[in-house]
Amino acid sequence: MLTNKRLFVSDMDGTFYLGDGLLKGSLEFANAVHRLGSKLVFLTNNSSRTPEEYIRKLTKMGVDRTLFEVYTSGEATISFLKRDFPNKRVFLLSTPSVREMFRKSGVNLDDNSPELLVLAYDTTINYERIRKAALFIRQGIPFIATHPDVNCPTEDGPVPDVGSFLSLFEASTGRRPDNIIGKPDPTILKMVMDDFGYGPEETVMIGDRIYTDIECGLSAGVDTYLVLSGETTADMVPDSHSYEVVNNIGSIIEIIERGNTV
Repeated sequence: MLTNKRLFVSDMDGTFYLGDGLLKGSLEFANAVHRLGSKLVFLTNNSSRTPEEYIRKLTKMGVDRTLFEVYTSGEATISFLKRDFPNKRVFLLSTPSVREMFRKSGVNLDDNSPELLVLAYDTTINYERIRKAALFIRQGIPFIATHPDVNCPTEDGPVPDVGSFLSLFEASTGRRPDNIIGKPDPTILKMVMDDFGYGPEETVMIGDRIYTDIECGLSAGVDTYLVLSGETTADMVPDSHSYEVVNNIGSIIEIIERGNTV
């Protein structure tokens, strides 16, 4: 029963908003979670922005700052680097703001003699950066990706995300990443649960991608909801599955309200 849940973990792109517009029922959903006395945490694989940039984006769209928190695959990657590769020199493919987030977090960035390479969702990438990255990958240094999403949903349609660049680098170098940090790896969801002090039985995962959001929720042992407002369409849902399917995040409000009337 959703009324017993205390942590609602939701994807953003294609689940809560698309481009610069909220999807149907999104704001009402955030308020419904708040009325339950539960936490709403946005867990996004999109590592092109910092949490602060996402917070500004959401508040600009009319979402009250008191209703949510944000956790990105970029943050999780920083935690991974500090734990497993402390003080190592890192060649980072990322947007300028995410690069600054890594630097301020104590990650040692080095474009000339790195000891490992990190691929985030770099919407500012150019050929010279691609060329240097491929050469470093060929040297055999550890290769880490923030997440595996092939496409990022936009108002104009899906556009290439980290997963597409992984295919490019594999075609060029023959290597896949040694580690992929974001969803579907359940570790990132467990980080969120640990941070907020809730267990799997108190947590719900919501997202629009079967191969990342949904697989992550199921692997972490939490109740999982697939929304059909983003990448996944109804004909892509297998006949047999162990998660709930709803049209959009607003549809979950009806399920919450039904629980309140039982």
